Amino acid sequence: MVINKIAQRLSRLAGRQQTQIYQGYIDERSTHHIAGWLRNLQLPGQRIAYEVVLEDRILHSGMADGFSPILVQVGVGDGYHAFRHEFALPLSEAQRDQVYVRPTGTDIKLDLAPALITTPPAQRGAEYQGYLDERSTQHVAGWVRDLNAPDRRIEIEILRPPQTILHRGLADQFNPVLVQVGVGDGNYAFRFHFDEPLTEAERDTIFVRPAGSAHILEHAPQLRTDPASSTAPSPYQGYVDDRSMFHVSGWVWDATDLTKKLNVEIVLPSATGAKILATVTADRDNQVLRAQNMGDGAYGFYHMFAEPVTEAERDQIFIRPQGTKFVLPLSPALNTEYQPIHHVAMDIVNNCNLRCPFCVYDYRDTNKTEFMTDETFDSVLRLIPYVTDGNFWLSCLHEATLHPKLLDFIERVPAQYRKKLFFTTNLAKRMPPIYFEKLAKSGMHNINISLESLDPAVYERLRKGAKFKFFQEGWVSLLDAFARAGTHMEVPKIRYNLMAYRSNLHEIPALTAFLLAEKSAYQVEIRNTFDGPQIDADFRDAEFLTTAEWAWLAKEMQNFSPHEVVLLIPPGGVGHDRYAKLPAPAAPAIETVAEPIGSPTRPYNIRIAWDGTLNVYAEKIRQPGAPPTHVDYLVTNIHALEDPLAALFAL
Repeated sequence: MVINKIAQRLSRLAGRQQTQIYQGYIDERSTHHIAGWLRNLQLPGQRIAYEVVLEDRILHSGMADGFSPILVQVGVGDGYHAFRHEFALPLSEAQRDQVYVRPTGTDIKLDLAPALITTPPAQRGAEYQGYLDERSTQHVAGWVRDLNAPDRRIEIEILRPPQTILHRGLADQFNPVLVQVGVGDGNYAFRFHFDEPLTEAERDTIFVRPAGSAHILEHAPQLRTDPASSTAPSPYQGYVDDRSMFHVSGWVWDATDLTKKLNVEIVLPSATGAKILATVTADRDNQVLRAQNMGDGAYGFYHMFAEPVTEAERDQIFIRPQGTKFVLPLSPALNTEYQPIHHVAMDIVNNCNLRCPFCVYDYRDTNKTEFMTDETFDSVLRLIPYVTDGNFWLSCLHEATLHPKLLDFIERVPAQYRKKLFFTTNLAKRMPPIYFEKLAKSGMHNINISLESLDPAVYERLRKGAKFKFFQEGWVSLLDAFARAGTHMEVPKIRYNLMAYRSNLHEIPALTAFLLAEKSAYQVEIRNTFDGPQIDADFRDAEFLTTAEWAWLAKEMQNFSPHEVVLLIPPGGVGHDRYAKLPAPAAPAIETVAEPIGSPTRPYNIRIAWDGTLNVYAEKIRQPGAPPTHVDYLVTNIHALEDPLAALFAL
């Protein structure tokens, strides 16, 4: 069976981990960055996790899986063993000389390369790499980057001799082929269509250079000269988000008709021709697309291979809409790990320190705070390798800071998995300084902070039981601790959650801008209320926004990037005027699944309560903005699962 083969494969890998022999060097170590390569001689196809360490503090955890053509030239495997990390803030020269790299979980320090580079990339001057890939009578296309500053996007000039500039712009478009061959994040491409077609003679004189430089891009070995009509934009849009030895996932739509659900083919090239491994329909709900109001959000696909593929086969697989030649590009954040769990929504307590009038949870029958035990938390930790980054939640419905062992639980998580952690807090509970210091150095992915207003009266009315003075003290302490730690390491990202009501409606746009500019926010989410019988009718009538008020807020928030601000409006944008003079809504129903246990689809959603009760569930979305209906596929206790991963495979 596939399950047995996978289990055997994982067991073999676990056994080999005990006898790893590492090889690698630190090639570059400056005050701004560190770079090099690392591999396991006994498992040359494996990618090694590494840590950047300074004075026993882990500044960064990552995977040595970047491509280096030099490694291929000198015979170091397939070349995908490189790493590079830019420090958030520059080190001193003394710190530069002390920082080192080690394989995660070991005390082995990588040696410095004999020709160690210590000059920061920005001080070396530009060293351009790129090609002119296409040059026709109608267009030009190609790519260019600065090897010494790979995060910089290059301004290019397209010229016709002697010095006529036809176009000037940034080479910042994404090209999945660049990612596949190891050219950074792939965002170095350009494409320009001429206003008027050139003659063939004019076409052959066109050249491209970085603006203001004398460097002219070379022609690609297979320069294309066919007209732009053959490379016209495709109606298909999407990405391959995951491509592992066990599965693929992503999304795709037809931009000309968002009501269509496309079939996609998963294709493995071979010497004898392309083999279609599977054909699946891209109709799964995608929460990111739905949150950004992209159609109905149901354009995702997820497919588990009948048999695991090899690493080489994994890197060759491509996906296309059925019957087309359009190949879906790889996501800039392509995941190659097998992570069958989308999220673990855990609660380490069953209570909250506040009683907010809009809370989705009804606390009227909660009379005692229960705490998750060490044994239960350790049992849940068996799932963390298979969870996507940022989606191992220490809190879902309740306030995690009520648990006296919150920091202990975070420290129990192996360093390489800390990037999967996050929790939400109201910052209304007074915490000691050491709490904020340890959070800053925790290595967590992010922390959510709940906040509606900077007006103390409004804040305390909406956050019932909170004192604005205590919130502000905690907020200052957290930001100060993060700022101090951020000079030496990566700190957790900060995300703010705001509920929208009449009391704070007109404050929200300015508050959002303030949080992004002054309070270290990487994202702000503004939510409507999931209505239920626990919400008092007087609060609903006084505070719920009308349709017109939601429309005003949506218009105001258009000034922000969708990556910075997520606005979750009610279904169809219809506000409280729809509910006027209607009875309070009934509690959302939890469906009972009567179909076979094999019905859930990956990646799984998992809920775990303080006592270890575990639900594998799906969310059925009736319409954007509406509360999801949960469908449970498995209800058990984490302690009852001898092998949680095998149990998930059994589903």
